[in-house]
Amino acid sequence: MTSPPPTPSSLPPTCSSASRFKQNEICSTTEWIEDYRPGQLHPVNLSDRFKNGRGGRYVVLKILTADLTVSDGETSILEAIAQSKLSHPGRRHVMTMKEHFKHIGPNGEHGCLVFEPMGRCVTTVLENLPNPLRSETGCQDSCPISMAKSILRQALLGLDFLHQIGIAHGDLHDGNLLFSAKDLSAVEEEALSPTLLPMEEEERCWFRTYELVERVDGKIDLWAPKYLFLGQPLTEPEFANLDQHFVIKISDMGSAFFVDDPPEDLRTPITLRSPERIVGSVPTISDDIWAFGCMHFKLLTGGAIPMVNTMGNREDTEDRYLLNSFGMIGPIPLDLLSKWPRSDRYFNAKGENIRDHVRELPDGSNISGLQSLPNLEGVFDQWKPAELSDEDARQAKRILRWIFQYDVSKRPSASELLEDP
Repeated sequence: MTSPPPTPSSLPPTCSSASRFKQNEICSTTEWIEDYRPGQLHPVNLSDRFKNGRGGRYVVLKILTADLTVSDGETSILEAIAQSKLSHPGRRHVMTMKEHFKHIGPNGEHGCLVFEPMGRCVTTVLENLPNPLRSETGCQDSCPISMAKSILRQALLGLDFLHQIGIAHGDLHDGNLLFSAKDLSAVEEEALSPTLLPMEEEERCWFRTYELVERVDGKIDLWAPKYLFLGQPLTEPEFANLDQHFVIKISDMGSAFFVDDPPEDLRTPITLRSPERIVGSVPTISDDIWAFGCMHFKLLTGGAIPMVNTMGNREDTEDRYLLNSFGMIGPIPLDLLSKWPRSDRYFNAKGENIRDHVRELPDGSNISGLQSLPNLEGVFDQWKPAELSDEDARQAKRILRWIFQYDVSKRPSASELLEDP
């Protein structure tokens, strides 16, 4: 009789030879199989029951890692949202937790959060716009202006609701904006369930949405699922709407925080960070406004605001970001420069730019990157699609200039942006 495998370590393997599992092609596009270990992911198989299977309705179940469950701030945020008595139109544009409970599995105790089913995120939808919509825009990666405006306004309503109840989102971008799904109550379960093929058919299939999980030693793993599945979102037009009545909701409160109890830092991508965050300031509501500005630029132009590329080490990337900020937004205030540990490489004591490149240039080079970088308005004009009217472009540039200010106190609130014509 084969002996059972030993309990895996709570630490990830340090090299591929220490992996418990055989590596398959599909593994690169799913969750990392080695995260199924004590303290981490809970293994879920088709037909598993949670909370005795009660409910009788379609829901989304988010299962937290066991180590996150011990000090889970996300549930506290979601409870505050659900329990808020504030009457605000933005409530409709924030995903609300229906309930939560604990589930014990082989890898520990996991918090389970229940939500309504939602469609795909804005990022994915815009990357796969149907031809009738894509033909309306002059830029392949942007959406129709009317659609972009609606997405931005709905996101702003949701953001204002969060801010009004003392919550900052902390990770606002188009990947965390979801399209609402249609009513699924009449949809048969078979229409939404993945189909597992017989082994002989599985081997002939040129594309699979799942992969069998196999240990290197051939034993049955008690801490991982039987299969890894690719994400299969509720797509349009069958399960979600893209018509003029579509509804957008802000999702993922994993980085959200109460404004009176901010974290020391957030894992926000550098491309969405405000300048004060680059130099180590504590996160605030204003960071959401800055991120909204980045999203505003992207949805109207189809491209990310070129504040920085992420090539190179962290120090070089941060320095490029602040140098590009100088070029696009304008002079950096002395109080901000004083918090930048390498500012004296690029600016003198008066805040005047003395160097515009991060790496040393070869002898004889005369490259002036900042002089060739347009200001914020110029960058927008370079990227704007042909269908954007002159008036819409003027308004967009005015809003971006209002948002992208070094002085946090001068940036608009979500309420002020909503009131702006």
